Amino acid sequence: MIKGHVYDSSSKKVLSPVSIENLTTHQGTFTNANGEFQLEAKMGDYLYFTYVGFKNKSIKVKEDDLTKSIEMYMSLKPVQLKDVTIYRGPTEYQKDSANRASIYKSAFEYEQQKSVMTPVTSIYQKFSKKYKNLRKFQDQIQDMERQKFIDTRYNTDLVKVLTKLPDDSVSIFMNQYPIEYDFVRAASDLEIKMWIKYNYQEFISKKKK
Repeated sequence: MIKGHVYDSSSKKVLSPVSIENLTTHQGTFTNANGEFQLEAKMGDYLYFTYVGFKNKSIKVKEDDLTKSIEMYMSLKPVQLKDVTIYRGPTEYQKDSANRASIYKSAFEYEQQKSVMTPVTSIYQKFSKKYKNLRKFQDQIQDMERQKFIDTRYNTDLVKVLTKLPDDSVSIFMNQYPIEYDFVRAASDLEIKMWIKYNYQEFISKKKK
């Protein structure tokens, strides 16, 4: 087993979930929350590292790598936005999201309205109970919107297809392995499926203990 850690080359912070694939065997895994990974490989195999927003890297496994922990550093990838043409209409999620935005529009416009008030009134407003409740309500709406987007890409149907778990175990699995909003926003369908399979293997191994 090849073991190691993956870091951001600039901040030196661990990266997770980085996708690591053995290009020789086509087996893959992800780094855990501590940036750690382990993957079956032998000398001469090529390991391919990918992480959203960072440059892809590949290494050839050397003899030393089989006996010591690998430290992999990945660099941020500059992003150049390109013109796009949208041909199909909005998805059901986008329609629902637009509808929710219309319903809660007044709550989010409240902050803009306060700008015409005097500085004293504005400061008082920030510490008032009404304002605090409104901010809490706005945060709840944003959390709900994020969760609804996650549900479009990480849901019980997908988990059941990939893991073959029964309904009650699917719920337990998804509660134990929630997925991050930022990862879901940027990951490809394949990366999400690999993330599910990787955590499923860990889920099964824990149940056997």
